[in-house]
Amino acid sequence: MLPFRRFALLLFSFLSSQALAHAAPSASTSHPFAGIWTGTVTAPNATAELSLEFTSGKNGVSASLTMRDMFVHHMPLGPAQIVDETYTLAPLGIRLTRNGDVLTGTFANPLLEVELHRGVPLSRRLADDSFVLPAPPPLWSRPLGAQVWASPVARDGVIYVGCVDGKFHAVGAGDGSELWTWSGPNPLYGEALATENRLWFLDDHAELVCLDRADGRLVWRTPLHDAKPAAAPAPVNETFNHRVPVPVLADGMIYVGSPDQGLYALSASNGKILWRHDAGAAIYASVTLDGDRLIAGCYDGSLLVLSRRDGAELARTKLGGRIASAPVIAGDMLIVGCRDYLLYGLRRSDLGVAWRNSYWFSWVESVPRLVDGLLYIGGSDYRRISALNPATGAARWVTDVFGLTWGTPVVTADRVYAGTSSQNPAAINHGGGITALDRRTGAVKWRLVTPLPANADRAGYLGSLVFAGGKIIGAGYEGVIVAYPAN
Repeated sequence: MLPFRRFALLLFSFLSSQALAHAAPSASTSHPFAGIWTGTVTAPNATAELSLEFTSGKNGVSASLTMRDMFVHHMPLGPAQIVDETYTLAPLGIRLTRNGDVLTGTFANPLLEVELHRGVPLSRRLADDSFVLPAPPPLWSRPLGAQVWASPVARDGVIYVGCVDGKFHAVGAGDGSELWTWSGPNPLYGEALATENRLWFLDDHAELVCLDRADGRLVWRTPLHDAKPAAAPAPVNETFNHRVPVPVLADGMIYVGSPDQGLYALSASNGKILWRHDAGAAIYASVTLDGDRLIAGCYDGSLLVLSRRDGAELARTKLGGRIASAPVIAGDMLIVGCRDYLLYGLRRSDLGVAWRNSYWFSWVESVPRLVDGLLYIGGSDYRRISALNPATGAARWVTDVFGLTWGTPVVTADRVYAGTSSQNPAAINHGGGITALDRRTGAVKWRLVTPLPANADRAGYLGSLVFAGGKIIGAGYEGVIVAYPAN
């Protein structure tokens, strides 16, 4: 298991190891912790109610969690580790000490202070989406023949997307017609960069591929790891959800990070490596251009500022969690999502923290989109699309979109569109599909539901959607690319 693997799967591992029913067991009073404890936890820019229930039985004391803001209700946490009146569950940052009828301590990252009192259970609050209008009929769809994790990209009426079978497709945005297909040797999980004549993308073996955009002809490919030793394996992607950096182009140079801990500058014309900076940790997020500087987030939580000319390191700071999504510049602020369940607003001038938003125990994977002074961002396990003020992190609106939101929302004149996905096993209920929101209010306008097939591990749209020719286009995990009318 990866040390930062999805919280939902972590909880499922507890669940699968216990012979516990989904319904809450009746509490016993044979242990001083037994019963229901309820309170409010306050995080940066967020407050939520939660309750813990401890049940005493012949096999000891077990614990369960209810937190309506994270869509969990009587979720089993496994055997309760209670020593000297203190309950500890390290993966969730829980450490609570009993003093009579009060539990005090910490919950989640960044070890938020919480006080729970003996009380009554929280009522079950489920999202009711029965009133939501169904999605309009699709304009076209086309099977691609393999699963898709990558986000599609649009250029001049053509959609480009790679699949896990190594094939890269060019599809007409107007009718879904197949224009050309390139077949590569390695799986493709990442989004491509499309320019007037070229396409660039990083494959699963950390090789940067350049294709001719007109016909898919291979122009060059360059390994971004040490391929000289005989049978040297490519670095393994550690991110669980196959995060891959998107190449960035400026002044004839391609900038991209690699899981080999290097940040590379290459000639866009021939793929020659011009410089490599050793970041000290794997890079799975796209770099961000900031004038003559580059900003790069690393998988150990480091955030680097480099000279674009020669890769010299100008500044570095360390955030509280791994970074797997690209930093975004918003005026004087730098917005960075982390796997410590926080979205950071940093000052561009000195990389100091101006504000933080808590996503409770959800990674912040979505790269925000800045439009007209607002950030639009997904919520991963948090199941939300939010419109935020980049200066303060304050929310204009927040909407439940019913599923994992790893991609970047699409923002048009009056709508916000988000792809969502489900996964199995999972302890938090998620649904795959596409949700259309009112851009001004966040109200749900319509929703497409992608059912999770029997025995499938996931369904829906794992990456971002794309807007092209008045259409919202998504590439589903099941391997079908589909277009819907944007309004």
